[in-house]
Amino acid sequence: MTNKNNITSFTSLLKRSKALLIVLSVILILANFYVLSETRKLTRAFSEQQNQATWSLFQLTKEFSSLVVLTPLSLTDQQFLKKTELAYELTWSRFDLLLHAEEANHFMKIEGTRLFFSKLFVRFTQLEPLVFQLNDQDQVNRLNREVNAIYKDLLGYVNINFRINNPFYLKRTEQAKLLDQTQIALMLLLFACAALVGYVLHLESKANKQLAMTDALTHIPNRLAMAQHTQQLIVERTDFTLCLLDLNGFKQINDRYGHQAGDHALQQLASRFTNDSNRLLFTAYRIGGDEFALILRQHSSEQLEHALNCALDCFTDKIEVERGILHALSASVGLASYPSQADTYSELIKIADRNMYQMKFATRTHTRQT
Repeated sequence: MTNKNNITSFTSLLKRSKALLIVLSVILILANFYVLSETRKLTRAFSEQQNQATWSLFQLTKEFSSLVVLTPLSLTDQQFLKKTELAYELTWSRFDLLLHAEEANHFMKIEGTRLFFSKLFVRFTQLEPLVFQLNDQDQVNRLNREVNAIYKDLLGYVNINFRINNPFYLKRTEQAKLLDQTQIALMLLLFACAALVGYVLHLESKANKQLAMTDALTHIPNRLAMAQHTQQLIVERTDFTLCLLDLNGFKQINDRYGHQAGDHALQQLASRFTNDSNRLLFTAYRIGGDEFALILRQHSSEQLEHALNCALDCFTDKIEVERGILHALSASVGLASYPSQADTYSELIKIADRNMYQMKFATRTHTRQT
């Protein structure tokens, strides 16, 4: 019951954590859009103060800032990928206008300016194949690094060579820095949330897999877990013995005391199979209604006999089916060893099952004769 409560609590915690992280991720995405909107507002407000040439230069900065913001989100969905490609094309156009439009000629006459922007444009155009072939996060990270590097070089050059030292410009600069820092912080938080969501989903998948391989009544591994474990041992070529146990006397418990008493008996027996001493000797599974299986990995016949005797000792004491009511149980046992008797899971099951029913038939015959 404790194990069941632990599983239920863990599953509930995973669901709450996942929901919280998804909500937080949505909030961060909305916050990123808000910061992007504010950045664009700031850009538009400042561009109106410039002449036509300065407007072209500032438009380049604006489009570049949009590209910087959108690049990390490129693979979020198809819409963001299209926006990233569009932002790249717009930035490319702004570069071309700045270098070739007549309105920007007086800027280009400043020593080193045309050379700087020409080299920057060459670096930018080299990113085109990467922009239009994004398909994994590593490419996004690489593109983000390259775009940010070019963007920082651009901002650094503009701030040094085209600085306008008036209060309005200084105020807008501080706002831009704050927005940039806010954007970086929000993106880091978004990435952290995405990583946490992935980790929570991994834990949830792991928990669901554990539930799928656990018997709901006894909370020990089920038939699926036994099949998986057996196949693993066969792949690793590890010697083991498969032991099938079919309970004798269990039907009488159900008929006389009810199925709830039968369930209680199965839970007690599973608890005996999985106590600390037995857990070191074999792994127990519930594979059917009143059928259990054991995997014994002892190498010598003496060790195997000892482990099997310990398993059968679980039937020595009677089972308490109801308060103060005890009932005796026994089991018919069928063994099959790998690789001496069979080398596949299906053959091992077939041999062990046949041996078990031969023992059950012999026991019934002996009982009738007696």
